[in-house]
Amino acid sequence: MTTEAIAEPRYSSETAIKVRGVQKRFGDKHAVEDVSFDIADGELLVLVGPSGCGKTTTLRMLAGLEPVSDGQIQFGDRVVNEIRPRDRRIAMVFQDYAIFPHLTVFENIAYGLRSRREARKVVKDKVTEAAQTFRIDHLLTRKPRQLSGGERQRVALSRAMVRDAALYLYDEPLSNLDAQLRHQAREDILTLHKNKHRPTVYVTHDQSEAMALGDRIAVMADGRIQQIGTGSDLYERPVSEFVAFFIGTPSINLFDMEIQADGDGAVMVGSGLRLRVHPSMTAAARAHVGQRVRMGVRPEDLHVPRMAPFEVTEENTLHGIVTLIEPTASGCTVYLSTAEGQDFVATFTVRLPNSYLDQEIPLGIDLSKVHLFDADTGASLLKGDIDAVSR
Repeated sequence: MTTEAIAEPRYSSETAIKVRGVQKRFGDKHAVEDVSFDIADGELLVLVGPSGCGKTTTLRMLAGLEPVSDGQIQFGDRVVNEIRPRDRRIAMVFQDYAIFPHLTVFENIAYGLRSRREARKVVKDKVTEAAQTFRIDHLLTRKPRQLSGGERQRVALSRAMVRDAALYLYDEPLSNLDAQLRHQAREDILTLHKNKHRPTVYVTHDQSEAMALGDRIAVMADGRIQQIGTGSDLYERPVSEFVAFFIGTPSINLFDMEIQADGDGAVMVGSGLRLRVHPSMTAAARAHVGQRVRMGVRPEDLHVPRMAPFEVTEENTLHGIVTLIEPTASGCTVYLSTAEGQDFVATFTVRLPNSYLDQEIPLGIDLSKVHLFDADTGASLLKGDIDAVSR
């Protein structure tokens, strides 16, 4: 093999990564269908969605581990569809860490450097720097079986750090860690990203993890990207009921309603409720008079009347029987049910005494923050306010 054949290609730092109309078929099944997005240089993009939505397959196509059935992947100004994984200049951290059990920590981190025939001093310096960054420099002579899960994960991150990659890829790297270690590992990943400042794609099914890490987030379902945007874009301006329900903990409350005209305004009727449509949504609501809709209310947008930051009247009040009070670090999560049997959740920044259990209480709805979705398609009726959609 000639030197030219193993030379690493260089990509333009100006255009980073482009994905256009990418598809992946396994026989008659579309695992990924018409996926398009850009990644800016230094941006961390998170692919999030339920199992089987196509996020890992998309990541593997970026890595070259899965061939593209249709569409185009571009690194800088170079199309890489036919480029082998080893020649794409990627660094990848896997769910199972992919650490060699027979090698020491030092040799695991150095493996890629040695395979590219880096000078011995360069290998030593890079491995030492990476190990110090992730606090495992005292473990360099140990074998993986002598390490904890968190330490193995940091070995995998160190191995990625020593790689001068054009693209960094993470395939659910924190799923094998407990809650406390996951928090520290997020900080480690952000440290690596800050140090490298290269385009990065991170795959997870955990929306909290996505919100914590991503500069932007792409929500996937059924092999397609439903919406791309910042965490606040997805949370405050979801393009569909699916996105609204998937992003947020606890999940958004959904009520079956019907839009009715009321003078120059509109009201929502259903689920034992008659609620005034907020003026900012009147035009959108009146375009759907007589139609069934799904009203979404975030748990934090339900308020005890005397503490609500708005006037509470009969036209923005929801009554519910308290079935469970769950204390949290910042207050409590309260589970309730209406007289019609509609379950819903509210979150408060104060603790609700257990004496409220089995009691019916009124809650004020912040109507300026409700979401309206088509009952049949799930599409947002407030699309005019959404500008972060990619399909």
